[in-house]
Amino acid sequence: MKVSADVVKILDDMKKLEEEAEKLGKKLGGKERQVRVIYETVLKSPDLGMVKPRIMYQAARHKELQELANYVSALVDEVRKRGSPGSEEFESSREMLLNFLEAVVAYARYYEKFRG
Repeated sequence: MKVSADVVKILDDMKKLEEEAEKLGKKLGGKERQVRVIYETVLKSPDLGMVKPRIMYQAARHKELQELANYVSALVDEVRKRGSPGSEEFESSREMLLNFLEAVVAYARYYEKFRG
């Protein structure tokens, strides 16, 4: 699965972030609760430690989350490349990662309720 090219764009461009979040949210309609678990995992980890193993565990339990888990894993790697926890670049990138996940949760909820 190709996510690496989009990763930098997601962390730097709000429009791209929203587009990718909507695509994933649409696919994950009905899985809002599981997506929220991934969001909360990132939210509760200020240094992003143990995030990747925890989201991969969720993906193993819910196969539909595999694509999202791959995105988040690549995003975590990119955030870590940008600086160490506490640095301005790290914190800014982590905030964009959280925005992305929050948007995926919102779109998953939307598409669960309003499937056409």
